[in-house]
Amino acid sequence: MKELFEQHIKHFPHMLKYCFYEVKTHYKYYVSAFAIMLVLLIFTYLKLRITDAIDVQQSTSYYKLIGFFAYMWVFLSLFNSEKTVRKQGALYNRLSVPYYVGASSQVFLTMIMFLIVVTLTGIVSTFSTSNLIEINHLGFFYYLVMAYILLVPVASIIGVFGKYVYSARFIVFGLLIVLLFVVPILYVPNNMYAVWVNVLKLNPLFYIINGFQQSMVLGNASVTNLPYHILFYFEVAFIYLAWININKAYKTEYFK
Repeated sequence: MKELFEQHIKHFPHMLKYCFYEVKTHYKYYVSAFAIMLVLLIFTYLKLRITDAIDVQQSTSYYKLIGFFAYMWVFLSLFNSEKTVRKQGALYNRLSVPYYVGASSQVFLTMIMFLIVVTLTGIVSTFSTSNLIEINHLGFFYYLVMAYILLVPVASIIGVFGKYVYSARFIVFGLLIVLLFVVPILYVPNNMYAVWVNVLKLNPLFYIINGFQQSMVLGNASVTNLPYHILFYFEVAFIYLAWININKAYKTEYFK
């Protein structure tokens, strides 16, 4: 695990170069994704103003919207990582750059988009509601770091999966669609049975998305529940161990 972190830091400049290359060659794709999120923010704001929604309704709407933006980060980074590693693995080999540089760049690029749009959402929600919106900036930064730490190995594993399994893109797409219904975007966890919510919390992506929602709407509630955090750390450790073993088993540090 230490070696992976060292390699990631070593190749961080390569990742930034690839990010610029990716934006330059596929700028329409990223602009479209960012525009969709901005339109959703504007639509939500106008809808709440026109309907004269009360503060509770407004905070619930922004809660779900932030969750959807976090889901978009997960969706775009994981789905694009499969395509990136599958199509450009040979290029990484010629450049002597580990394959996960491409996967990391997808996570980083979509993180920037997410960070911008959530910042705008925080500004809009704070000024449009009275007292119910409470933003925990440290909590948000914590979940931002945790999300990056989680998504890099997951995106890399999916990239390797796509290299060897032709139908991987369809499997990944299907699982990401299912994810939309099991994370708190279409529903609010407080309105569900506690047992069912605890089952859903076993999903580390639920932890991330719900953490962003709470840190941007509920404030300090995002950093409570210590057992929940400990469970996530164990899950991340397991994912990194799986990533290390996959690298060793398939010798995919550089694609041949």
